[in-house]
This record gives sequence, C-alpha cells and structure tokens, in this order.
Amino acid sequence: MAPVLLFVTASPASAHPTLLTTTPAAGYSVASTPSAITMVFDESVSVAPHGVRVEDGSGHAVATSNVGLEQGGRRVVVKTLGVLPAGRYVVQWEVTAQDGDVVAADFDFAVGTTAVELSGAESGSSAGFPLIALLRWLFVLSLIALLGGAVGERIVHRAAPAATRPRSLVRFSGAVGSLAAASLLLYVVVATGGFGRAGILLAVEAAVLAVPAVLGQRMRRGMVATTALVLIPVEALRNHLGSQHGVSGVLVVAIHLVALSVWLGALFHLLRVARANVGGVPVRRAFAAYSRLALALFVVVAVSGAVGAFMVVPSLGAITGTAYGRTLLAKVALVAAVVVLAWRARRRLLSATASSFTRVVRAEIVVLVVVLAASAALVSLPSPAPATADLGYPTPAVGPVIRLGGLAGQIAVGIAAGENRLEVRLHTPDGDTATNDAKPPVFHLAAKLSGRGEAVVLQPCGRGCFVGPVAWTTGLEHIELRVDATGWHGGIVSFPIRWAPQLSRDALLRVRKVMLAQKAFRVVESITSDTSGPTPAAQSVTIDGPEFIDSDPYAGPPDPDVVVEPRPGGHQLLTFGLPAEGIHVELEVDASYRIVRETLADPNHLATRTFKYAR
Repeated sequence: MAPVLLFVTASPASAHPTLLTTTPAAGYSVASTPSAITMVFDESVSVAPHGVRVEDGSGHAVATSNVGLEQGGRRVVVKTLGVLPAGRYVVQWEVTAQDGDVVAADFDFAVGTTAVELSGAESGSSAGFPLIALLRWLFVLSLIALLGGAVGERIVHRAAPAATRPRSLVRFSGAVGSLAAASLLLYVVVATGGFGRAGILLAVEAAVLAVPAVLGQRMRRGMVATTALVLIPVEALRNHLGSQHGVSGVLVVAIHLVALSVWLGALFHLLRVARANVGGVPVRRAFAAYSRLALALFVVVAVSGAVGAFMVVPSLGAITGTAYGRTLLAKVALVAAVVVLAWRARRRLLSATASSFTRVVRAEIVVLVVVLAASAALVSLPSPAPATADLGYPTPAVGPVIRLGGLAGQIAVGIAAGENRLEVRLHTPDGDTATNDAKPPVFHLAAKLSGRGEAVVLQPCGRGCFVGPVAWTTGLEHIELRVDATGWHGGIVSFPIRWAPQLSRDALLRVRKVMLAQKAFRVVESITSDTSGPTPAAQSVTIDGPEFIDSDPYAGPPDPDVVVEPRPGGHQLLTFGLPAEGIHVELEVDASYRIVRETLADPNHLATRTFKYAR
C-alpha cells in the first residue's frame, strides 16, 4: 500500500476534489447576469448553506441563494438574486470531500466586459483603416502648417524682413484640421456607441482648431503657435504611447510631434516665401538660418522616434512580423531619404543656383509628407506592445479548441488555441492570480510563431490572462512563449499546434474503461515545480487500474472535449484541459486505449509519467 500512497500523494491533482466545470466558465465573460452559478466536481462533496460566496471587484458580497446540491452531491448551485453590473466577480467556495478534508478555493468570471472580437492575424486594425489613416494625416498636416508656419514666419521676419509674404494658410489649416478631428469623432461615436476617452480628446481637438478656422489672419503668430502647442499633448494622449505608457509616452510623442512639425512646417513656409519672391528679394539667408535649426530638429526627431519605437515594439520579431513593425521600417527608410535630401540641399544652398536648391527642398518636403502618411498609418494600426489596461475577460472560444499546458520556470502556462485566436493563462504557485484580496504578480509575456518567425500580439484580458489574434495555418506549427513574473522564475515554453484539430467526446470514456480493467502495472513518474532547475529523480510505483483512475482528475464525467492526434504504431495523442482548475493533460494511448505516457500540468507542478504493463 505504501507505493500507492506515494503515487497518490505525489499526484498534483489528486489531493482534493477536482472542479471540472463551472457556469459561467471560469475566467471568461458572459453578456448578462447568470441566473445561477454552478460548479461540477469529480466526486460527491458536502457544503454549508453559505459555503459559496460571490464578491464583486471591490470585495463586496453579492446577494445569492443558499447553496444547493444536485447530481448526487457532485453539482453545487447558487442562484443570483439580482442584476450584476458589468465587472469582475470572484466566487469563493468551500466544500468537504468524501474523506472529510475541507477544500477551499475560488474562481472568477466577468459580466459584460468582453474583449474585442478577434478574426485574424491583423484584425485588431479597424475596418475603416484607410479612412482613419487619411483623416489622421490631414489632422497632423494642419498642426504642421500652423506650428511650422509660425516658426518659419519668424525665421523670415528676422533673416529677410523685406520679402513678400505668401497668402496665409491659417484659416485653411484650421478648417481642415477641425473637420478631420470632427470626422474621426463621428467615426468613434458610430463605431463604439459613445464618446469614451478618445471621443473626448477628439472633441477638444476639433473645438480648438475651430478657432484659427474662424479667426484666420486675425490671429497673431504667437497665438497660432500656442494653438498648435495646446493640441500636441492632446494628440499625444490619443497615440499608442500616450495610451499605453502614461506621462512618459505623452512626453515622447509631444516632443516628436513638435520637432517634426517645425522641421516640415517651417521648410514648407520658406519654400512658399521663396516662390513668392522669385526675381525679387533673396531669401537664401532665411534658408541658411533654417538649415542650422533643422540639424537640431533632426536629432530630436530621430532620438524621440527611436525611444518611442523601443517602447511600442516589444521584440525584434515584432518589427518584421507585424504590420505596425513593417510600417515603422518604411518610415525609418523614408526619414533616411530625407536626411540625404537635406544634406544635398545644404550643399546646393552654399554653391548652386536658387532653382536647383529649391528643387531639392521640394523633394525633401514630398518625402516628409509621405513620412507623415506612414506616421498616420502607425497610429491607426494595432500596436505590437500589450496595452496597460485589460481588454476585459474574453468570451469562450467558439469551435474546436486545443488546450495545452506546461511550466515556464515556476510559472504555469496554459493555452487555448481556437479559431483565429490564442488565449494564454498564467498562474504562479501561490495562486495570487485568482484571489480577490491578494496582489497579483506582474506578468511579462512575449509570443511568436517559431516556424514563421512572426510575433503574436497578445493583450491582457484579466488576471494572468492574455489573448490575441492568430491565423493558424493548416498543419503543424509551434507557438513559443517567453514568460516572466515578479518574484518568480520564468522561462520559455513551446507548444505544438496542429490545425485543424480533431475532437472526440468518448476518448476519455474508453481510456477509463480500459484502465479500470488493468491489473498491477508500473508507473515511472517525475514531478517538478521549476523547469529552470535540475530535473528531479524519477520514482517508480506499482499500482492497479482502479487506484490510478481514482487518483487522476479525469476519473469521471462530465468529460471535456478531447483533441485526438494519430501517432505511429497505432497510438493516439489525447490532449484536454480543465480550465476551472488550471489543469492540462496530455495522454499517449496505444491501439487499445491503454495509457503509455501521461503529462499533467497544474498551477503548481508538471508531472510526467510512463506506464509499463506486464506482457
């Protein structure tokens, strides 16, 4: 009996009744208030009338009925007695097992806080992407014309005061910018059904730009520049960096926008002045003064752009593996072209005719305008970096799902690969990712498709939850996850994904039937709680079928969907998960459904077992 006790106590999932399923599904969102909260265990349990407590995100108790038991004590039910507002809820439960042990744990779900729908590898971008990018481009051009034009006019006033001035663009720029901001605001309201943070910022931008649109030339140069400088931090708040990195992100974007606006806007204004003075007052001194300023502006643009790219793009793989990264590379190449043109323009300023000089300047302006188009596209594309705020709990995946699990160092990793999406659940051994009163660890997660070399953009969707779009290719590929968490050892774990999966609803029933009939057999088992350390020595135990089945979390129905993959020699690989407990199981069975190998991962351990049967 001692070997049996050793096996049972070593099993990470056998020390308490296993929570097989919950309604609502643990860690997911439902659209409206559930009429009841149910839990199904793998064995009969007893529970006190108030043994289940539901709390909202602030820790306040939610009104529920007394606990009821169904299905011979395996199903625990409490009814909700009111409407649950949108938000996160924690279900704390305490049951008594058949052997008298008291087991307490919790799970969470959400109401009405679903994540965005995911439909493809780049589906985070808006369906109206070309229109949005165009409107953002027009808006930024208006800022450049206002701020850069004011700076350019100051340069002309000092270096060539007698030069003829071209027609003012203040009214036109204000009108275009205000119309672009108002159009973006309308798009946000229609798409989301409300204003939100982005809508408020756009409303401010449209209102501020309406001032130069109305006043036009009556605004002094300082007032025009002040208007643009007021708008730039507002626009920075709408940028990826501003929304993801707070004050530091806003500061980087604001500095970048100011430098870029003066660089392009002042140059454009000087070119218009030169055109208005062909054959008249020379403006070469104004261009010379600008060229000295342009060098400093380029340094600021380059440094702030590099810092911003480092903050937004999480890895080198995301540069070539996402539309955002590829657009960023195109922008860098265009800026390099601008530098070459600026260098040629300065040389011609010193030695050539005015006509050849202005041709190079016009080319520089054209390329800078294209740079702005790339910038507008970057703001409209989904960022590769995870957002700082959760998207909200995801709805359960629709269609077939591949559930796999493992350990990355000390951190338990569970994945659910569904149609066009990847969901990752992370747990630390102390369980802080699920409780309402514990401070959860800060997770860092990077994912890539190792075969394609593409980064996968994952965003938070709850405590220890990350979700993102992935367009799986038919056949076998691997998803590689690099995981870290404050206070715990992390690591790298890779999972094979063979799409599309084949599901079986009776595979576990067959396994149980065959294993229950087995006489004594030997199990060689290795259990670890940290894959970053040495592999623990394997232990060998002899056990019979009924004792083994009773010790594992799939001892009885209801059975989850099982993914079946053929293996050589008539073997099959069965994989499934029990999300409510954070358990993932991989079974290799022979042609008769006897288990040959088992890998079981839970939030605390990774157990690997091989089975030896008497011939």
